[in-house]
Amino acid sequence: MTLPYLDGVRAQPENLRRSAAAVRAALAGPAGAQAAAASRWGNLVAFGMGASAHAAAGFAAALRAAGLPATSASAADLRDGIPPGFAATFLGVSQSGRSRETVAALAAVPAGPAARLALTNRPDSPLGAIADTVVALGCTEDSAVSTLSYTATLQALGLLAERISGGSRTDWDRLPGLAAEVLDFDPEPLASALADAGCVDVVACGVRVATAGAAALLLREAAHLPTAGFTTREYLHGPLEAAGPGRAVLLFGAGRELSLAVDLAGYGAQVVVVTDADVDLPAQDGLLVVRLPRLAGLGGCVLDILLVQLAAHVLAQRAGRPVEPRYMPADTKLPAG
Repeated sequence: MTLPYLDGVRAQPENLRRSAAAVRAALAGPAGAQAAAASRWGNLVAFGMGASAHAAAGFAAALRAAGLPATSASAADLRDGIPPGFAATFLGVSQSGRSRETVAALAAVPAGPAARLALTNRPDSPLGAIADTVVALGCTEDSAVSTLSYTATLQALGLLAERISGGSRTDWDRLPGLAAEVLDFDPEPLASALADAGCVDVVACGVRVATAGAAALLLREAAHLPTAGFTTREYLHGPLEAAGPGRAVLLFGAGRELSLAVDLAGYGAQVVVVTDADVDLPAQDGLLVVRLPRLAGLGGCVLDILLVQLAAHVLAQRAGRPVEPRYMPADTKLPAG
């Protein structure tokens, strides 16, 4: 079922509860056992397209933080062939299960011992049909520009990472309530900071690479803003040279991002730093600090993107645009059957 964009944003807390129940049930059974076993064989590669690829990047970062070998990729980079021994486990992520490149990448896994996993809403989809193990997302509704399925995917990948690693860093039971708190935030200051920028750079590190990529994509899709996503340390090696008047930078994090925000504002850029850090930054023209509740791991990425989803709606309203895809090429999706 397709919901109006803002209805999808507002439905996040209950959707997170429903999806968590479905994913936990799946991970308590054979799917969870196989995923955990497969991860002990060697490197895990997670991949997808669009927002799913960004979520996969955060998932791989979460596994590496837990001491497990994991990488992420765009499915487009794998669809034309994967050499034997490239990884022990392949995880394709696609809400619809019909993303052409993701299905092709999972199908390209060489015959042999490597495990093929899928995270999708549709176990009967083309992606589910070629996977050895499917974890159903349990997200039955979404907006045309994805809101609900992306946050449910982040949560599902966080739960899967904990099932694989055997450890728990995130209090997932708190997530729906914290999501409701963030949805009560006023998005106008963030929207105003970004509205007149010629370009918005989105910067984060660690598991929040998911946020950097997904927020940049969402602002392009929903608000039609020119954006680019960067990891924090990569941003220091050249990309920040474009910062200055007429440019905006949206940072997420509690480490190097804080001092970087101060520097960028000093260069004349419009800067927003979204953080859960309990520190005070010096008051400065062009610097807006937004404080979110603290939640570890990919749960924190869910809270990040909710704020951007709200701001994207405000920006689209100001421009008089509906939040819906304009140019989705037909060859990005396979038929449902």
